[in-house]
Amino acid sequence: MRLTRWPDPLPAGIEVYRVDFDFDLEAETFAARQLLTSCERARADRFTRTADRVRFTQARAALRRLLAARAGCEPAEVPLASSPHGKPHLAWAGGSGPPFNLSHSGSHALIALGDERTVSEVGIDIEACGSDVDIEGIATLAFTACERDEVRTAPDPLQAFYSRWTGKEAVLKAIGLGVAEQLQSIGLHPGAHGRFTLACSVPGWTHFQAVALDAPTGYAAALAWRAKEST
Repeated sequence: MRLTRWPDPLPAGIEVYRVDFDFDLEAETFAARQLLTSCERARADRFTRTADRVRFTQARAALRRLLAARAGCEPAEVPLASSPHGKPHLAWAGGSGPPFNLSHSGSHALIALGDERTVSEVGIDIEACGSDVDIEGIATLAFTACERDEVRTAPDPLQAFYSRWTGKEAVLKAIGLGVAEQLQSIGLHPGAHGRFTLACSVPGWTHFQAVALDAPTGYAAALAWRAKEST
């Protein structure tokens, strides 16, 4: 497992880290396992596929290592909890701690960490871009009419599809809601420097922002966030 910080430029107050999984070295996964809680180890053991077990173990260990460095504690002592929709958060006794989010696909994971003084929520998504995806079928269920037209007429429909898909997932993960039932509530339209223009039918979501990330070859990735309002 290799953990590297994403190069700037990134939105102010946000750091992104990339995890490259090592599926062949059992020692890597064993070492990562030592950073998990007993409940997380039991969860890892329930995966039937070795690759899924490695992804969960190494990604969760990397997340715990980053959060522990901020909190000044051991990785296994970081108090992780989940919302009713499955969004992980810190269960500090004295406050919420830094916002964070995690996504993994294929050989990589991405972790977003926000500065709690300036960022209230973050969401991140990475997807391996399979060429056999049913673009038209998924777009009909998940994309707005405008997005479907943009994907259909794009020079590279596959890239346009995954760019919007990861953007939508990142925004919904930042909001902290389930993905499937809310995908058409958000329309994303690419702009300059990878930034998306966000068209949203839910007034409370209009303060979120999103940007496409320069993902590894064969992948698409996006970051979403909401800045704290000045007081």
